[in-house]
Amino acid sequence: MDPLNPFGTGSAGGAAAAAPGTPPPGPPPPYDSVVMAAAAAGAGEPGPQDFEILVTDPVKQGEGVSAFVSYKVRSRTNLPQYARPSNEVIRRFRDFAWLHEKLAEENRGVIVPPLPEKNAVAKFTMGTDFIEDRRRALQVFINRVASHPALKPSRTLQRFLESNEDEFAFEVARSAAAAGGGAKKRLEGAVGWIKGLGAATTSLVAGKASTDGAEDPEYVKVRDYLAQLESHLGEAARQAGRLVAKETELTDALGEFGQSVEKLGRLEEGNVAEAFQQLASKAQAMSESRRAQVTQLAARFEAPIREAVRFVRAAVNVCTDRGNALAAMQGAKHDLDSKKVRYAKLRGTPGSPSDKLLEAERDVTEAEARVRDTRISYEELVARLTEELNRFQKERAADTNALLRDLALVQASLAADGAKGWSALLSELQAIQGAGGAS
Repeated sequence: MDPLNPFGTGSAGGAAAAAPGTPPPGPPPPYDSVVMAAAAAGAGEPGPQDFEILVTDPVKQGEGVSAFVSYKVRSRTNLPQYARPSNEVIRRFRDFAWLHEKLAEENRGVIVPPLPEKNAVAKFTMGTDFIEDRRRALQVFINRVASHPALKPSRTLQRFLESNEDEFAFEVARSAAAAGGGAKKRLEGAVGWIKGLGAATTSLVAGKASTDGAEDPEYVKVRDYLAQLESHLGEAARQAGRLVAKETELTDALGEFGQSVEKLGRLEEGNVAEAFQQLASKAQAMSESRRAQVTQLAARFEAPIREAVRFVRAAVNVCTDRGNALAAMQGAKHDLDSKKVRYAKLRGTPGSPSDKLLEAERDVTEAEARVRDTRISYEELVARLTEELNRFQKERAADTNALLRDLALVQASLAADGAKGWSALLSELQAIQGAGGAS
């Protein structure tokens, strides 16, 4: 099994082939194309994607525990469903969280791009780095959503990008109220159903082993592969953080070394003083140059690999939804079997009350409907998830290649600039030494 594409590229077990004349889906937006603050982030024609979205102008609002950051979300689109081709709205993090939750709720089986992770400690300090990192991550999130073939036509996304602040607040409140009422109805229905499941469902709660036997073996391999991938990617992300921290530490040390050498040079005279001043100047200049490159390393390597962890976790969660859907279908079948047994016993018992027979028959009919509903739900989720996992793996392969390329580029730049700086210093020191010998 190819770890970058465990489904392979054929049609077996994968998504259906595109219809003739249908252009293939474009590649995922490169991380740095939506993360880095682009110089051409203003006007300009949209590219081949249907959206161009920027998250800009973060502004801290309020103080203390109630403080939050608002952002301008500027979007351009060529989709005809939008009233205007360009929109600008104000949103905060919880609005992005609402969008993510609604998209996941409305698109079961779809791997919704993940939100940036929460950092409770950094949230309360609201430092410049935290605000900028979150802005970048939110820009990546919203562009990922807008480039997803199943999510970009979403009316929920349209409301997020189009509605003014008052309209959007009303929509959030309305959907929250509707979700509360729906949750109560679902809970009441679930309680009645659970009472009838009995011991059969208890065996299903043991979970994974009971559903794996009914799953496609190839899918089980991919699901288990994703679980392992999440673990290993998490460790890689931690090591990426350590790498950036070490590079930052080295950069700071180089600058501090330059400052101390400069002070030392003030105590000397002649060629020795000049040599110290040259060393101090080069060390501080290289420190500043390295600082910009380490910032690039954090943005183009550490941030993407952390997003990759969240993306794989999102895929694992959707796989869990598939397992839950299968367990629900199996539970409905067991419930139907028990209802049929009860009905058969009543029919076979002379003198059974007619109302009991009617009730048992009605229970069987309702159980059959639940089996149909859960089977349809499961089959739809399987079809959608199969397509999603194929798309996810192709995008992940492209993202991984870009991530490794950017790591190599930044490290090569760090090494080249360092070698250039030290070589220049060596030439200057040799010139000073030569001048001193000549005199």
